[in-house]
Amino acid sequence: PGPAMAGTAEITVEILRQGSSLSTARAALAQGGEVKAHVVGVVAATRRGSGPLAWQELAAPVVAPWSTIEPLVTSDGWPEFASNMEYRVIEGLPTSGATHTLGWVRPRLPGGLRDVGHIAALMDAWWPVALSRLPAIRPMATIVYSLDVVAGIDGLDPESPVLYRATSAVMADGYCLETRELWGEDGRLIAINHQTIAIIA
Repeated sequence: PGPAMAGTAEITVEILRQGSSLSTARAALAQGGEVKAHVVGVVAATRRGSGPLAWQELAAPVVAPWSTIEPLVTSDGWPEFASNMEYRVIEGLPTSGATHTLGWVRPRLPGGLRDVGHIAALMDAWWPVALSRLPAIRPMATIVYSLDVVAGIDGLDPESPVLYRATSAVMADGYCLETRELWGEDGRLIAINHQTIAIIA
């Protein structure tokens, strides 16, 4: 199936499991009787135990404050949605040869709702690492997307951007495996995202 197009679509939701501390649901978006996208979501409560059930070995990148970095100009040649975001790039412009991407990102008009959808949009707003590594722009499509919210964004300044970092250790047979992170100004790990991206010939 091709991508979802502008216009009407039907979304169906099915609860796969509903428990006291963990629930799983599936949703599908269809147009013209064809499924264009589907998602499985898991919502879980905090797990309690006799000792600490947490650790974090990832360290926040050490970077310049966002206010000292000029916003990227996104005009001719950029996707239309990029005009809704503000990018302050530290490393990894498209076709630069960089092996990772790093920078600050936020919506130009933040709005009031800062939920998981907001986090997912921030995570997916940046271009794939493959666009930075390859010598020329190539069309690409995300075929697998998983998002794990770690600390969330509650309590962060809604006017401030979040720090984005992405790496890609492997690309084979035209498929790129990418790991993305969002960090708060206070050093918290907001979320981690894994994507499989198909490079289109």
